[in-house]
Order: sequence, then C-alpha cells, then structure tokens
Amino acid sequence: MQLLSKLIELPAKLAFFLFITTLGNPLPHIGFILLLVAWLIYSKHYRLLSFAALALLLDTSGNQVIKQLIERPRPLHKLISIGGYSFPSGHSTGTTVLLGSIMIIAAVLVKTNWRRWLIYLGSFMGILLIGISRIYLNVHYPTDVLGGFLLGTTIVLLTAYFVLPGKKELIQK
Repeated sequence: MQLLSKLIELPAKLAFFLFITTLGNPLPHIGFILLLVAWLIYSKHYRLLSFAALALLLDTSGNQVIKQLIERPRPLHKLISIGGYSFPSGHSTGTTVLLGSIMIIAAVLVKTNWRRWLIYLGSFMGILLIGISRIYLNVHYPTDVLGGFLLGTTIVLLTAYFVLPGKKELIQK
C-alpha cells in the first residue's frame, strides 16, 4: 500500500518503470517461483520442476559469480538507490530465467497454440520491460541488460537441453 501511494505521487513514466522494476526484485520473484513450484508439484510434473529449480539455482549463483569477477561499477546519477556491481543485470538475468522457464514449460504442457503463444508474448514482454526499466532508472548500462538477457537465455536453454527429454517423451510420462 505504501508503494502504491508513493507511485501515485511520481510522474507517470517514472512510476511505471519503478513498478515494473519492482516485479524483478527478489521478493516478487520468490513469490512467482513458489507458485510455479507448487503448481508443478500439484500437477506431478517432477521433471519440469527439476528443470525450473536447476535453472533458477544457476541463475542466482551464476549472476553473482560474474558480478564479482567483472566488478563493473553502476552508472552515476541513478534514479533509485542501489548498491552492488552493474554487470550483468540481475533483474534481467532472473526475469529471463524465470519467464524463459515458463516458456519452456508452456511449450511442453500447453496444447492450444494461441494459449502457448499468449504465454510466449507475455513472457517476452515481461523480460523486455524489466530490461528497459533498469536502463530507464539508470541503474544499468544497456550492455548490462543485454548481458543479463544472454546469461539468462543460456542458462534456460542449457538446463533444458541437459535435464529435459524430448517433448513427446515428457508428455507421455
């Protein structure tokens, strides 16, 4: 409620990007992850659960390792107060891994083409908006966001390749 009242007082564009960037914060991500995990357990899709869990674990550890190795400072004149290093963008990496995992899960489980494409589009837009919000708020350089997108995509695709069998084999189980 306090966040909402603060957002109302800000110019519309700034308030929008602050809201979007908040969706990429750790606490909302944990909430989304818990919902995904609960649904995969309830649906008994344990292989997809192991895929998503490993991808999310690699996201957290991989991003931090790279940040510590590169130690790139954040841009000056940030619109929000934030510490830590800049490259790669953790929001961009995390959102790409979370929503990318959801896209892979949708590719396996969602049978209707229009529903699957709606999930793809919504996920892609979420990833893109998080990245744009980080650049707009001047907490990352565009290359940080691009690096986060590439790292997240690599994590999702490699994890899917090594953990998941072919789509037909998953559906039959």
